Amino acid sequence: MVHTHRIATTVLAGLLSIGAALTCPRIHAQDASSGDDSYAAPSSNAKKRASRNDAYSPPPDKRTYLQPLGTPSGGDDDMWSRPSNGSGTSEAGQSFRSNPSTAVMRDAIPPAVDKGDLAPVMSNDGSGLPYELWGGMDVNALEKLISTIEIPPRSPALHDLWKKLITSPSGSASSDNFTALRLEALYRSGLARDAAAEFARQPTGNNPLLVSLEARNELAAGHADKACELVSRSATLKGSIPARLKGQVILMAGYCSEVQGDKAAAGLAADMAREEGVETSPGLQALDAFSIGAKPRYAAVKQISLLDYRIAERVGGLPHKLVLEKGEPALLVALATDHSTPVDLGLPATEAAARLNALTPEMLAGIYRVNAAKVPPDDLLNGRGPKGVARRAALFKAAEDEQTPMRKARLIRAFLDDLKHEGLGMIGAKMISPAAAHLQPAPEISWFAETGVEIGLATGRFDIARNWIQIADQGGGPGLGHWRALIDIADPNEPDRGRSFSALENYAANGRFPPVALYRLTTVMEALDYLVPIPLWDAANKVPQPTSGYLPETGVLTELQVASKKQEFGHTVLLVMKALGPNGAADANLIALGDSIRALKRAGLEADARRLGLEALLPTWPRTEMN
Repeated sequence: MVHTHRIATTVLAGLLSIGAALTCPRIHAQDASSGDDSYAAPSSNAKKRASRNDAYSPPPDKRTYLQPLGTPSGGDDDMWSRPSNGSGTSEAGQSFRSNPSTAVMRDAIPPAVDKGDLAPVMSNDGSGLPYELWGGMDVNALEKLISTIEIPPRSPALHDLWKKLITSPSGSASSDNFTALRLEALYRSGLARDAAAEFARQPTGNNPLLVSLEARNELAAGHADKACELVSRSATLKGSIPARLKGQVILMAGYCSEVQGDKAAAGLAADMAREEGVETSPGLQALDAFSIGAKPRYAAVKQISLLDYRIAERVGGLPHKLVLEKGEPALLVALATDHSTPVDLGLPATEAAARLNALTPEMLAGIYRVNAAKVPPDDLLNGRGPKGVARRAALFKAAEDEQTPMRKARLIRAFLDDLKHEGLGMIGAKMISPAAAHLQPAPEISWFAETGVEIGLATGRFDIARNWIQIADQGGGPGLGHWRALIDIADPNEPDRGRSFSALENYAANGRFPPVALYRLTTVMEALDYLVPIPLWDAANKVPQPTSGYLPETGVLTELQVASKKQEFGHTVLLVMKALGPNGAADANLIALGDSIRALKRAGLEADARRLGLEALLPTWPRTEMN
């Protein structure tokens, strides 16, 4: 153990001493004094103050063993899995026991969706991508801009663009620093699987920055042994890592000490992390508590990181409600896809991650499907049976399985109503779309037509939306003509562009559009170069123009206009994310919304500009009384 402690002391001391020698926010890792690069806990030689707190004994572990998920190694198995030590125990020495009655099963999560093409304007290098992805930006400018935006973006349209952007290779931006920036962006977006695939394609070699990022990614995957090995290795390599990441590496070293049961070494890591400027966090407070055998007392924090959760987990864990409210995307996805997460945390975590666009609709559907309780459909439709996320999972499975058109339509409607209340309306429509596709539009279920139109719009199945409108128009009621106008706005391949707006004029004249919705409509139409009908302008001008909503700081919209005119793809997408703010198109100021749609269209991304317009309009679009 003496030799082991010496190695670990070098891990922490090497990281700290080099940072003090530099004035810039980057540090250089020193060579370790030993060639052994396996992880060992920090030395216990440092003196710690005695605590008056009584020793804390955590409650019995109630974690359940669940089906392992996809591997982050990029192998043939797309499911995460823990490395087996051949004994049926985890790296922390805890045994995993199967408990099907409480387990959150995630083995049905489908593989990642292919990225596909980003835009119709293609470069001539055969990459299938538009022009130069990162034209007009160097790594420093890119890093600065990414640090100012909310990721992952809350807008589904922008999230798809963002994911394609950071997972697409770029020949002119292939340096280690650029790779590290992409990996950091993937991690912050909750896309640890995609980051793992990047590590598999491009090994980290002897770059301490990339090795440190890989260590954090392995921790996200639940591979503590591998993460600790990489933490130890990073300290033996020469190179530079950002100061913020250096603090995280020290905390990871403290976590590894915690796993090995070395209290003094964990306390030393906490002290060194503070000296490096790491702010108070649940992870830091948990290390302090572990080092003196006390029960941790957590201060209020803005966000809980995955590393915070892993460290606190060793001393009793954090309140589930707090984790769901404050958890970063990487943590929520890890909980949703970790076979050992308790059911009362795992299922709600899936919805919290999906709400941040960190979990795809397909993945959420897979988790719902295999965890749904079998409840009689009539009980669900009458409000009986499970509540909360369990009810939504049961509704989803019942709607998929139901064969009777009338009851299937009612179950789909009930499912979507529940998800809309949870802020998951667009995601819910994408989840239930395959089940809804089995419903043939027919007069006897014409009351479902408007819901069918919404599902078609949310999923880009404009043909399905048109079929439901046709059925509604045959019913002799008010019809759904105003939805044709929204299809015109959303569909990049609309054959009769601009011919469906007469219904909007009637709705506006009859006061069916709330003032805010009417102004958003005219803003989107004008940004997409429609000739806005005069009656719509007249109706809008009867009330003051709304000035609420997120508006970026001075200069952002001007920079966005310049970047889009130059067709700087990546620059434009990032500036649109910054211009719209943390909640996307739904809460953006009208000026920012219009300029963002124009910029995407100008940069050759008209289909995405139209999707953004749809997101801005759909929540407040007038619904009929029949629906």
